[in-house]
Amino acid sequence: MGIQGPKTAEWFNRGNKALVNGVSSGFRYWGDDDTMVIDRGEGAHIYDMDGNRYIDYQLGFGPIILGHGYKPVADAVGEAAARGTVFAMTTALEIEAALAMRDAVPWLDALRFTNTGTEATMHAIRLARAVTGRDLIVKFEGAYHGAHDYVGYSTAGAPIGNLGNRRSPVPFEVSSGVPSTIRDYIRIAHFNDLEFMEKLFKNDGHRIAGIIVEPALGNVFGLMPDDGYMEGLRAITEEWGSMLMFDEVKTGFRLGLGGAAEYMGIVPDIGMYAKSMGNGFPIAAVGGREEIMSAWAEGGVMQAGTYSGNSVGAAATVATIAALSTGAPYERITKTGTALMVGLEKILAEQSMESSIIGHPSMFSIFLGDGELKNYRDTARHDEDLYSEIIFGMIRRGVMPVDDAKEPWFISSAHSDEDVAETLMAFEEALIEAKA
Repeated sequence: MGIQGPKTAEWFNRGNKALVNGVSSGFRYWGDDDTMVIDRGEGAHIYDMDGNRYIDYQLGFGPIILGHGYKPVADAVGEAAARGTVFAMTTALEIEAALAMRDAVPWLDALRFTNTGTEATMHAIRLARAVTGRDLIVKFEGAYHGAHDYVGYSTAGAPIGNLGNRRSPVPFEVSSGVPSTIRDYIRIAHFNDLEFMEKLFKNDGHRIAGIIVEPALGNVFGLMPDDGYMEGLRAITEEWGSMLMFDEVKTGFRLGLGGAAEYMGIVPDIGMYAKSMGNGFPIAAVGGREEIMSAWAEGGVMQAGTYSGNSVGAAATVATIAALSTGAPYERITKTGTALMVGLEKILAEQSMESSIIGHPSMFSIFLGDGELKNYRDTARHDEDLYSEIIFGMIRRGVMPVDDAKEPWFISSAHSDEDVAETLMAFEEALIEAKA
């Protein structure tokens, strides 16, 4: 029996007649009986078409940092939309958003807006190749950087058995329709393994344009780097004249106002932002050091987008950054996330579960397995079936994380102490039920 109520099932069936699988993103399809249709969101809660309320820890896969329908952002967007949404010229609101970005992330000398994380990583990779005159890009096993061809290898959905020997990993193509020659321009690395990265650069460093890395792996349990790891990547790229590219689509404005770069004290060459910078509105940006970003001003490096810097996204960015700049949302998120992490860990210990809580209070996950989780291959020890059973048990009790543990739980400033208590109760009941 699925989790859809009768009205939700009716709406899904209607959608299925026009949308492929009833969805506009493959990640939203959970099967014909379990794919949800949402009516609305309010704060930390969402409601399906049957009126069932759920405490939301998906938060749109991370963008909702202030809560659904956060009024100051919604009001700013409404006012902006009434004045016109897209022009063939720069707007004052777009400039305000860019200045707000620079104030929040001081290491950014210059930036340009785009619309999605996929676009941001695509433009960043092209820029790195143009500036260095090199072709190779290094990405990590398990990391997801959007849906374009150059990063569609060895992502979090890749079977570990198809990734080759650990000493010489094979780029695993996760989608049909990608020219096989693109594989030649990708090098795969293991997160938290500096020795491997050093060997990789000794072999190919003169051809590597840059490393693209999520400072916390947003599709691998929210995995954080070991002490000194990011410093090591910074040193290697500087030695070889390559670009260190921080994909902060998930960590930006979530680990703190200045993102992971501020949180970890590392200044990359190029940064990519989206999701939390607009509290759910489609807005993204690519920024970096002046000598790199100036390649766009000099010409010859393509970057364009009809909707880039649109008024709705710009207004959302200004209002979201203004709210986050007070510091109050981060205090709330840290309190809530820490309480959940500690509470979940306690319940798992009481149930004698081999497990660990991985990540940061703003984005974390539950690893159901023994030993330390260091990189993507270690996820093979995770009990996916048990975790999925637990999560669907929680959903039936009105609490909704993603059913795949590799996608973290996201926390917003709208989550309350009552939400935490209800979540921990639902988790304990669902865990006991799943074990039985």
